[in-house]
Amino acid sequence: MLDLTFNYCLSFPGVTAEEKWDEEMCFSVGDKLFCTMQIDPPYKLSFKCTCEDFHSMIAKPGISPMPYLARYHWVQIKRPETLEWSELQTRIQQAYELVVNMLPPEERDAILKAKV
Repeated sequence: MLDLTFNYCLSFPGVTAEEKWDEEMCFSVGDKLFCTMQIDPPYKLSFKCTCEDFHSMIAKPGISPMPYLARYHWVQIKRPETLEWSELQTRIQQAYELVVNMLPPEERDAILKAKV
């Protein structure tokens, strides 16, 4: 599942990946993080979500607030298998879109035009 997640994150326009923070792969768009993934055991996946989704997600077993980023509505999944692949794809896409929509208009437009 980690390979699928890695490739899925990179499939969005303007995304870069960089290894940071003790074996953690960080996916960014416009220099803003939208998803991180622990690449060595224990595997963890974290991403940004809306305030409403944050509270409903952390109520699920195996999902908790992400340390240091919870105040920005980031969740951490202890095992990527906690969510079905289709839901995980939706959550990652939403995280990407949340971050893209916060970018300055010129930067956002350039990224989204590259998508076409």
